[in-house]
Formats: sequence, C-alpha cells, structure tokens
Amino acid sequence: MFQVWIHRTMRVLRINPFKPERKLILEVIDSLNNREIIIYPTDTVYGIGCRIIDLDSVRKIFEIKKRHLNKPLSIACSDLEMVKRYAILNKEDERFIRERIDKPFTFVVKKKTSVDDLITSKKDTVGIRLPPLKIVREIIESVNCPIITTSANTAGRKAPSTVNEIENEILNAVDLVIDSGRCRIGKPSTVIDVRTKRIIRD
Repeated sequence: MFQVWIHRTMRVLRINPFKPERKLILEVIDSLNNREIIIYPTDTVYGIGCRIIDLDSVRKIFEIKKRHLNKPLSIACSDLEMVKRYAILNKEDERFIRERIDKPFTFVVKKKTSVDDLITSKKDTVGIRLPPLKIVREIIESVNCPIITTSANTAGRKAPSTVNEIENEILNAVDLVIDSGRCRIGKPSTVIDVRTKRIIRD
C-alpha cells in the first residue's frame, strides 16, 4: 500500500524504492515535467532536485538550501549513455566510471554545453551521480533528462537519511516528497575527479 497526504501544497508519496508502483512513478514524472521540485531518496541521503533544463527551479533550489551560487550543484543520470550526452569522456574516463557505476560516488567530469553554467557555477566541470536505486533511475529515464542532485538540507546542516530528518523549511518549499524509508548508506557520496583520480570529498 502507499500513502499520499497533503502538507500545504506539498504532496508526499510513500514508495518502495525497489518495487515502485508505476502509478506513483507517473505522478513523480508529471511533477518534474511540470517544472516542480521534488525530494527523493538515493542510496546515500535524501536529495532535492528538478530537471536540469528548468533553470527557474534550479535557482529556487539554491534559495531553498541557502546555497551560494558559487557552489555548484551535481546532476543525476540514469545510465552511462545519458552521462555521455552531458559530459566529455575519453575511453579511460568511461572505463573508470563503468567500473564504479554502482558505488556511492559523484564523478567530476568535463561538462558539455548542455549543462548550464548556473548549475556548475560557471566551472567547466560537473559532478555526476548514477544512483543505483531503481526508482530514481526509472524517473530520470522517463523524463529523459538528468535531475539536480544535492542533499535535502540547508547549507551547513546534516544531510538527511530519512524524511523525518528533513527540515520543515525545506519540506514546505518543495512540491513533492518521495518517502522510501531510511537511505542505506546514510552519508553523502564520495566526490572524485575522474581526470586526476583525486578524492575531493570522502
């Protein structure tokens, strides 16, 4: 069974992340296609996101998180083929990512112009995640576009591993929340520069 309840204008869906009901997935897809902002589970922590093409929504995510525009956001892709639409990869880069594709990593790679400077704070690189949860990959694949992935907390606060840990200020500012219980890892992903193999955040 699933539950839907209303909190002001925000909707909450309780979805099994491993066996998501298609009816609920379609509601999330509709939300994203309507340029809305969602909170969703990953293997690491709960994220906040929208389609990367909806720049007004991207700006709002910066505002919701109280995040400076000089601190870039990462994007989540459904698979490596989608990554190649938004990043410049050589064969070694591709092999490096493929070998770690299901690990809790954010891969920093050279971006293509299909990723707006707003997202990357005018840098020539972008952080890319490939969340292993079926629900997240199915949503991204269905909207045929990466989504913003950044932890669902205000700057300086602890990243939430359950919906109950998310600040009310954040919850009240989004359009839809997917509640899939506790995130398996419970801490943010490791950020690694694919070109230098240097760990930026452990």
